[in-house]
Amino acid sequence: MGSLAAVATGCSSSCGSARSAGNSAAGTLASNAATLNGPKPTEKPRVVVVRAKQALTHGYDADRGAVRAMLGAGLAALAGTPDSVAGLRRYFRPGQTVGLKVNGLAGRNAATHVELVDELSALLQQMDIGGHQQVVFDRFASDLTASGFKLNERGDAYCCTGNDALGYEEEPTVMPSTASRLARVLTERVDVVLNLPVLKQHMLSGMTGALKNQFGCIHNPNKMHLDKCDPYISEVNALPAIRQKQRLIVMDALRPVVDNGPSYQPGMGEVANALLFAVDPVAVDVVGLELLEYLRKKRGLPSLDKVDLAPTHIQTSAQMGLGVGHRGAIDVVSIEV
Repeated sequence: MGSLAAVATGCSSSCGSARSAGNSAAGTLASNAATLNGPKPTEKPRVVVVRAKQALTHGYDADRGAVRAMLGAGLAALAGTPDSVAGLRRYFRPGQTVGLKVNGLAGRNAATHVELVDELSALLQQMDIGGHQQVVFDRFASDLTASGFKLNERGDAYCCTGNDALGYEEEPTVMPSTASRLARVLTERVDVVLNLPVLKQHMLSGMTGALKNQFGCIHNPNKMHLDKCDPYISEVNALPAIRQKQRLIVMDALRPVVDNGPSYQPGMGEVANALLFAVDPVAVDVVGLELLEYLRKKRGLPSLDKVDLAPTHIQTSAQMGLGVGHRGAIDVVSIEV
């Protein structure tokens, strides 16, 4: 079985006894992933791909039970812990304010699933990070509401706000090729970030994933779409406020956009029933790209490099030391729940 099919079907060289059903997946993977405890710099970055038989109920709506099981298996496998809450404790701690950076640009049909955010929020609350310490954010409040989120600044539920509410820093942050003002939600309100991108083809950058999702933390991403957004995506991800605060990535690949993205065009969503878990943003984008190309091939679409849309920013990011870009140097674990 080729590598593309391996990721898409939930079987890889690391699969082994990782296959399981329901809640038992977390315990099985925890024992297999025990070597992740106290990771050394020389260890391969791990990307966990969790697939459900049916994670969607109607259209884009997600099955909360399936999402809950996928989170349980994926977080435990990534962190090498007995369960998902213990897994989250590897990346977050009580007292921190956690920013959940979603992708709401395309509206409900191609946004980070509300159901996924709700289930993650419940897990964070189980580890004593209350709703008032959770901030769901993206560039515009209007994008969030169009994606199904309810704006909220206080209460027991997680806070939800657009960058346009709190605004951006007065002084621009200068990068080698450009400059931008960072969102105050990122720099002033949250301590750490949980990156929740949606896997999508992008007609300018080639692909939207963990790296591209950070464009939602700056005021002028529209100025950075020349040359496939390269090196701009990489330079934004290298900024200390972004690189140092990002703790965890959960990529929403329940129904990726396979063509004419990043906005949603009818018929361009392809059900994959998958979530990808990682700490390394480059590694997870490498594996996400593999899945995206597999889904495009199923539709008879050409590979992105054949249409001059290879997402070159992924390897640029690897060259800048932001993560691992070589597929063979990534430990991919696939699970079915």
